[in-house]
Amino acid sequence: MTVKKEYMKKRLERITRIFAIKICKGHRTVSFPSSVILAGIFPLDLRAMERLSLYEIKQGKPLDQLPGRDIEKPISPFCLPHPAERCRMSFELISSLDQEQAIDCLKPRLYTDGSKLEGKVGGAVSVWKDGSEIRKSTFRLESYCSVYQAELTAILKALDMMCKFGELKKGIILSDSRSALECLTDSSSLHPLAAEIRERIRSLVNKNGEVKFYWIKAHIGIPGNERADELAKRAALSNKQAPVYDKCPLSFAKRLTRDSTCVKWQQRYSEAATGAVTKNFFPDVREAHKTLKQIRMDNIKAQLLTGHGGFKAYLFKFKLAQSPSCVCSNEIEEKIEHLLIDCPRFTIQRMECEHKMGIAINITNLKYVINNDDCRIHFLKYAEYVVRCAGKANGLKVDI
Repeated sequence: MTVKKEYMKKRLERITRIFAIKICKGHRTVSFPSSVILAGIFPLDLRAMERLSLYEIKQGKPLDQLPGRDIEKPISPFCLPHPAERCRMSFELISSLDQEQAIDCLKPRLYTDGSKLEGKVGGAVSVWKDGSEIRKSTFRLESYCSVYQAELTAILKALDMMCKFGELKKGIILSDSRSALECLTDSSSLHPLAAEIRERIRSLVNKNGEVKFYWIKAHIGIPGNERADELAKRAALSNKQAPVYDKCPLSFAKRLTRDSTCVKWQQRYSEAATGAVTKNFFPDVREAHKTLKQIRMDNIKAQLLTGHGGFKAYLFKFKLAQSPSCVCSNEIEEKIEHLLIDCPRFTIQRMECEHKMGIAINITNLKYVINNDDCRIHFLKYAEYVVRCAGKANGLKVDI
């Protein structure tokens, strides 16, 4: 593949860096690793490889992490019934216990739920009539399956029970998964589980059965829903039966592919010869992405997180300052690390910030204070003041 070649990777890096610097509002001298991290984007060559992997997976290539497992694929549009023969369904909304009690009390109610706990997936159907549970069914799915798949499987199991037991052939299915019910209302949906559910509905109707769907708000004290939730969680944790569904969702494949991309980017980022200041704050690319989504970047923050700005050590490189030394000592260069941690000009502000955070500011703690939600607001207020003061002292037009 072309993007694997070194010359193409360099060309893509140059293009990416231009946009990344604009996004993070840094100086044009900011390095590629720093600019990309602060902009919250991946190198283009890694994104291209990620796209290729997903394409190959969609075409049937097995996942290396799950050998022998099939990816859940949409059914062919040609497998859908003629539009005139497609099963049309709708559902009503229930958001309170009173509304739930007001629906037809003569028909059995089948409450469905899916759950994922401790990396395990399960589902359940709880059948109620005259205010008490008369039947139940629990099942598990493979651990890589999603809650969405579990919710659809639970609805499918409820319909199987209605087809199997005569006293349930005219009933009500209540689910707290609105996304699953909305999928079923789309008669053109190509989801394989939705297609099976539509087939079960047709089979039920052919046996003079009848089903009505409701969405119920979860955890509002509806006994049937609470019971289904309890059974689904228990099934996820303790059900030892063979999984009733084992198709790997595409969302899981995407997550594995993104994890692989992050590992490659982390290795490249850690080995890069540039971006030392940024690495002091963000040694981990995953944590950096999570933290930077909560920070509104501007030029002051970009100077802080890259060291490229109104600091004598930086300005001296471009002959914009007579000396790289800090005013506090001729033997110490005025870099952002020194200003934040050691410079006596900011001792009072530093001590106040450390008191508010409850932690000392040193080179090893920079990653903690920027990534910790409680410390970040105090640290950024102090650090931005330091950056502005240094810039003002070195001739930059900034407000303090």
